[in-house]
Amino acid sequence: MSNSKPRSRHAPRTRLLPLAFGGVFAVVGLILLIVSWLPIWNDYRHDKQLAAEGDLASGMVLTKSRAAAGSLMVLGYTRQLVDYSVRYRFTTRSGRKIESDAKVTPEEWDLLEERKWIKVRYLPGDPETNHVPGQESSNSRIETTIFTVIGAVFAAIGGLMLFLTLKNDKAFQ
Repeated sequence: MSNSKPRSRHAPRTRLLPLAFGGVFAVVGLILLIVSWLPIWNDYRHDKQLAAEGDLASGMVLTKSRAAAGSLMVLGYTRQLVDYSVRYRFTTRSGRKIESDAKVTPEEWDLLEERKWIKVRYLPGDPETNHVPGQESSNSRIETTIFTVIGAVFAAIGGLMLFLTLKNDKAFQ
């Protein structure tokens, strides 16, 4: 007669902790990846939609502004970041007046003048979705990169913890 204990069909408590942590890390990592890339996907989708269905209008630049957006240090060199924005108004073919704003490239910002014309592409069915030349994505590349790296690391650690825990659990059965 053997003194071996019957094996439980449930995972021992020592395996529940890594399983729980792995699951939480994987879920948090995936959420961070989705949150960082969803705005980029929406920008891409809107750009495609504007190219296919967009209508053109002449708008007027109402205001131009620059704002400090922090600084970036690489290899001991610090670069000040600046956001260049314009506020503009345009009228759709149906006569609806739309006021909007956009972040633009520094080169486009230099070319634009207040109270002068600007070309606006908009969706006739949704004129609040519009685009001006030189418009940049509303989300920061630095934030996207940081959240992508953190999300990928969390997802990888969580996935590895889940994989190793489940692999070891099956090895003992």
